[in-house]
Amino acid sequence: MKQGDLMHGFRVLEVQDIAEQEATLYTLEFEQNGARVLWLDNGKKNKLFSVAFKTPPWDDTGVFHILEHSVLGGSRKYPVKEPFLYLLKSSMNTFLNALTFSDKTVYPVSSRNEKDFLNLVEVYLDAVFAPTIYTEPNTFYQEGWHYELTDASADPTYKGVVFNEMKGAFADVDRLVEQELSKLLFPDTCYRFISGGDPVHIPELTYEDFVNTHKEYYHPSNARFYLDGAIPVERVLAMMEQYLSDYDRNPDQHDIPLQQPTKAARYSGTYALGAEEDPTERTQIAFGKIMGDFSERPKFYALAVLGSYLTGSNESPLKKAILEAGLGQDAFISIGQHVAQPYVYLQVCNTEAERINDLKKLIKEVVKKQLSDGLDRDELEAIVNHFAFVLLDKQEPMAIARNIEVLSTWLYDGDPAQALRDKSVVTLLRDSLDNGYYAELLEEFLLDDNQLSEVCLIPSCTKQEEEAKEEADRLRAAKNTWTAEQTEEIVQLNRRLEQWQNTPDTPEQIATLPTLTLDEISPEPDLIGTEFTEVDGIPVFFHKKATQGVVHLHMYFRLTDIAMEDWSKLSFMTTLLGLLQTKHYSAFGLQQELKKQIGVFDLDIDALGVPHHPERTRPMFIVTCSVLESNVDKALQLIHEVLNCTDFNAPETTEAIRQLLLQEVDCMRSDLLDRGHRLAYRHASAHINASVRVDEHTTGFTYYQWLVNFQEHFSEQLDDFRQFATELCGKIFGAGRLTLSVGGDRIPEELGRLRSLLHGDDTAVPDYLELPMADAPVKELIQIPAAVSFAASTDNLYRCGGTYTGALQVLSNILTYDYLWNEVRVKGGAYGCGCKAGIRGSIGMTSYRDPAPLASLSVFHRAADFVRQLCAEDGTLDNYIISTVASEEPLLPLRSACRSADVDLLCGITPKLQAQTRAELLNTTKEDLLAFCGVLDHMDSGAMQCIIGNAEALKDCGDDWIKYSL
Repeated sequence: MKQGDLMHGFRVLEVQDIAEQEATLYTLEFEQNGARVLWLDNGKKNKLFSVAFKTPPWDDTGVFHILEHSVLGGSRKYPVKEPFLYLLKSSMNTFLNALTFSDKTVYPVSSRNEKDFLNLVEVYLDAVFAPTIYTEPNTFYQEGWHYELTDASADPTYKGVVFNEMKGAFADVDRLVEQELSKLLFPDTCYRFISGGDPVHIPELTYEDFVNTHKEYYHPSNARFYLDGAIPVERVLAMMEQYLSDYDRNPDQHDIPLQQPTKAARYSGTYALGAEEDPTERTQIAFGKIMGDFSERPKFYALAVLGSYLTGSNESPLKKAILEAGLGQDAFISIGQHVAQPYVYLQVCNTEAERINDLKKLIKEVVKKQLSDGLDRDELEAIVNHFAFVLLDKQEPMAIARNIEVLSTWLYDGDPAQALRDKSVVTLLRDSLDNGYYAELLEEFLLDDNQLSEVCLIPSCTKQEEEAKEEADRLRAAKNTWTAEQTEEIVQLNRRLEQWQNTPDTPEQIATLPTLTLDEISPEPDLIGTEFTEVDGIPVFFHKKATQGVVHLHMYFRLTDIAMEDWSKLSFMTTLLGLLQTKHYSAFGLQQELKKQIGVFDLDIDALGVPHHPERTRPMFIVTCSVLESNVDKALQLIHEVLNCTDFNAPETTEAIRQLLLQEVDCMRSDLLDRGHRLAYRHASAHINASVRVDEHTTGFTYYQWLVNFQEHFSEQLDDFRQFATELCGKIFGAGRLTLSVGGDRIPEELGRLRSLLHGDDTAVPDYLELPMADAPVKELIQIPAAVSFAASTDNLYRCGGTYTGALQVLSNILTYDYLWNEVRVKGGAYGCGCKAGIRGSIGMTSYRDPAPLASLSVFHRAADFVRQLCAEDGTLDNYIISTVASEEPLLPLRSACRSADVDLLCGITPKLQAQTRAELLNTTKEDLLAFCGVLDHMDSGAMQCIIGNAEALKDCGDDWIKYSL
């Protein structure tokens, strides 16, 4: 294509070379109605199609969020209830979702398979431009909200997927801080509203307003299409033409006005703590301001560098000053991006409201000192180096990331190419090291406080109870206004909704959906490829890939001789290593050098499963390092410094360890509130799987309990911890425990000296760690201050007498997207659900942001009945098999792909075994599925169960449940 060409009604307006992306950017417009299109032609196998609409909210009802869910619930050409769900369980997609932002809604799909990609494009086009929401109101009631009332004499409740999603989202205090700050900064624009919806106001949205909003905003004149990859562009444009040609140009562009300058504003409110939690030092305070607009994109990258400089670690000048003054337990600077006017804010975590003036005074003192002394150029340069590495070492899904970045300017009629020119940004950041630009930004942000607004959220141990009462009062007041006829109509609405949910799509409706066939799926698994070699006697997995000069290293140290009571201590050590002083570096100097020399440096523990033996595990201490090839030698020296030379006993580390402990407690608490389904699954599975038992002690609720105990008895336990950490580092980081993995163009010769840099014990350790498993089912509750809950029920395949085959992955996929989706999400109103299973033996089901976790557990335990019924019906398993293959081959950046391959090999999952599993998966029959029904039956009575939830959701659990609380 060249400028001026006309293709299927689309005029090519501009053609640009984007050297940084090794791509050509085409700008097109559909002449009939002004729909805009960008295509980044970069030749990538993964192909992305996306359509975005400008959707600035005018209230807190979450109408655009509910539309995002609903338009994927059936369309003119594909009249099934949930085409989105059918695509999830029948396509080879690499991304399939929809995203609601504060001013836009984006519908992206991607696939590496061209036929599959074209199928996805057509379904999404029909969904957004011809949804069945105009004729089927049940979609709105299911996805948005409705009064749940099946008996006129009963008390009503609110129910709806988005309603429950947002109730869960409001448990995140950091999100609440940003929401309140946005209201202060943007009193006159759409950003003062909660685009996802406020559960208090979601019930104000009517079905009529819902459909009228779609009619007005989902118009081609308000659309921006983005294509990325080796797109069959003529075919895609022809498909788009079929839909866009029904519309004429709409003059209303739904422009988002810029907020005019306002004076600094203040807000003080409360957020929920658990009834038994101590509210002392739990207040959250933030200071923020608007710092420019979408056209100044490089400025906000510079602000990100400045934010890292000031608060990137506990040794950074502003955070360090706040911690040392005892004015907070953590602090960070964030940027509110992807809006017309990005904003910057400093949040101080876990403090007291009366400290706000002292905080403001201290912030100004630190800023003035930095400005008078001069910013540390070496530190700024280290941060810029790290930033440049991140831009080079892009992570998947890259196409989606480019799409969102492009919209950050294009949505507001800015230059979309600006977001793709990475090198110019790095050049500006480097040039700014010596021209005073960072100092100017610092002064503008934190010294000029005329527009620096403040948010203060104070903890309340009664807020959750108060909000529940307020909701009950609203429901009672609403019911009191209903006539008998209105009450009966609501009862009938619920019956119609239930009947609609229980009525399956007809074979004729399902047949309208485009699908792949099994013969279009490769019979061979997509493996990264591994060469086995040695470097100075150390076994090496080498993954040869072109990497633009980046080397990805993984170091796996076997830990099979560590006692169970020590795992939580060891996990906390991974938080400390790299952040404490060492023999040759101060804590600040070490962190600066790590940023300067290493792109990615990470430490964690992973307990690898042993196939067919749930009682066995191979725990590993894993060092991950991605570095420019020219810096490998320096990286190895720094790794040696961190692993072998960290000084846990220096007097200066006492406060450093205490501060990091407080921050880790807070991080784990946030995980319980936001990702409770994962922690519930882990807590339940720990009783019957050795690998998960170790995970529970290193990243689960048991770890959280250990952290809290250490926090409460810090002075008494610190010396013992220091001795343990010192002795363990002298023991576990030896070459005799190590397996090395290298991803890159070659194995760097510098690795030949690795053995000499590792001073740990080389004594042989056991091949695996064996732990006792529970015999009887265990039921546990963890009470949290959240409006919704999380449930998990787990068992172990081998414990139930089962045998693993690839068909188990197909079964897991079926249970997730058929059974659980319909029973837990659609009917139960939970935001999410899933089944997880694998060769390591665990099989379990979870619910996410669930209003009725006990009901979900009941659903989990009836899974065998569903499988038997499914297998008794006509129909093939082909679509389920295809989507299972897709889920087994996600888009992964090379670093993650290397680790995934390494873990398989270390677990004994060889390429031969993977090929066998692939063959079993592709040839799955209904008889294969029925073979697992015995395992599912066992879960009905013998499963391990865990609920993480609020007091109301847990009140009906019996005395046989073991109870915990935060």
